[in-house]
Amino acid sequence: MSLAGLSLFALVPLFLTGAVLVWFAGARLAGYADTISQRSGIGQATIGVILLGAVTSLPEITTTSVAVISDNPRMAVNNLVGGVAFQVVVIALADLFVGKNALTSMVPGPRVMLNAAVSIVLLVLVALGVMVGDWELWGIGVGFFPVLTATTYLLCLWRLGRSVSSRGWTPEALPEVDRQEEAPSELSNARLVGVTVTAAVLICAGGTLVTLAAEGMAEQTGTDTGVMGLTLLAFATSLPELSTAIAAVRIRRVELAIGDILGGNMFDVTLVLLIDILAAGPLVLNQVDRSAMVAALLGILLTMLVLIGLLERRNKAMLRMGYDSIAVLVAYSAGLAAILGGAFAE
Repeated sequence: MSLAGLSLFALVPLFLTGAVLVWFAGARLAGYADTISQRSGIGQATIGVILLGAVTSLPEITTTSVAVISDNPRMAVNNLVGGVAFQVVVIALADLFVGKNALTSMVPGPRVMLNAAVSIVLLVLVALGVMVGDWELWGIGVGFFPVLTATTYLLCLWRLGRSVSSRGWTPEALPEVDRQEEAPSELSNARLVGVTVTAAVLICAGGTLVTLAAEGMAEQTGTDTGVMGLTLLAFATSLPELSTAIAAVRIRRVELAIGDILGGNMFDVTLVLLIDILAAGPLVLNQVDRSAMVAALLGILLTMLVLIGLLERRNKAMLRMGYDSIAVLVAYSAGLAAILGGAFAE
């Protein structure tokens, strides 16, 4: 399905409608996930990785499939790696809603740090595949690096699902955080599952509408598809993460918010394998240009800045943001300017 035949005057309202739908459903999904975490006894970071990370990645799956079917795997890959970088920026933006505390100083344990480390490992594998070139496995049209990335993700997800040893890293002191305890949800377990699935469907529908509208806007304006994948599409498909992260931070479920972002990033990187399977022609990592590699390296840098903040735990803020969040915004702006400058100079 394509909306390229519509005018910009029709595409812009469709884009905004999809964005509102995603924002509405995503904000409620955070509350549902928190209730599931409390009732099941599963930690917020794990729920963020498994539930929120998977659900908020539905638009990326849609975008990837549509782009590949449209014979544009380059835009699909750029959308994934560009989205990963922008979603780390979402962590910095969520910091604005914390108040006087730095967001990363409020995380109580090491699990979120492990999620960040895994995200870095997966991005490194993709960047290596672009830099050194991929090679086909078993003559089935699938590259080595996408398979290695997906396998690494599954192994790490299995390990992250296990309980973290109490002898592992723990902070010596935690800042006092005024947690906003909500009244227990009166929803039955069956109804809780139902509203969670409904929110997921709305996110998928809104994300699909936003994606198709963004693609139509790209064709109408003549914007390069690779650039569109790194910018507007990356923003569009990150709206679920943005809304759920802000909603989770507002109820002081910081692990849930950051776990959602990093869990979604881990999953999104593995979608390179889906592109390789669906796309015809050469291996997908051999089709992309250096902008995808630079975006992957930018995602690594931004995740490292968040990881440093989680390790350092310095509760100093400026402009209602922690120093690490400010560094993320500055680094992303500079990296995106460099990517766009190189793309338009060619």
